[in-house]
Amino acid sequence: MTTNFTFLKQEFPSLYEEITEAELHTFTAPRYAALLCRSTLEKTLFWLYKNDEDLEFPYDIKLASLLLNDDFKRIIKPSMSVELDIVRRFGNDAAHGKKIRALEALQCLKNTFRFLSWVSKYYSENDPDIPEFRE
Repeated sequence: MTTNFTFLKQEFPSLYEEITEAELHTFTAPRYAALLCRSTLEKTLFWLYKNDEDLEFPYDIKLASLLLNDDFKRIIKPSMSVELDIVRRFGNDAAHGKKIRALEALQCLKNTFRFLSWVSKYYSENDPDIPEFRE
């Protein structure tokens, strides 16, 4: 399978597996894809909070709280904060049985790609080769 996420395979294999599953289902099962993007986001945030000494888990560790935490908001651009909240919202809608259109799932995938690219660029041991996103 051709994927946008090969750059994760070496250092973040569990994220790679989950997000490539989302990518595979973006157009065929968009609700499932949005749910997987949200799950990948949550796993990535937990990894970040555990591995970045500047991040401290808030009292409430729900996804929204992790995203809104001042420590986290200080290390990402405001535009990325908005993108991640979109992933959270569509993922929540999917979890609660709401219809997710393919374009919404694609938006989740693109937003998650940008975040994972950022994480990989700044937290990888190696210098990852991050491709342009291909729809």
